[in-house]
Amino acid sequence: MTTRTHRNQMLGIRTTQDFVNKFDGLCDRLGYNRSEIIRYVLKRFYNEHFNNPENFTRVRKEMF
Repeated sequence: MTTRTHRNQMLGIRTTQDFVNKFDGLCDRLGYNRSEIIRYVLKRFYNEHFNNPENFTRVRKEMF
């Protein structure tokens, strides 16, 4: 994993308009923009699951 943080990176996903509408509603309710919410969620997910074999296995089962 690279630890360089001196420049911004773009991360994109393909999704439905319904998801975008719901996500924007969540952002409005929380008072943060999309980038801040995504960074928070991914960081929390990573911290809770990456080095925990039980959680990692559970997520794999839920996704596939």
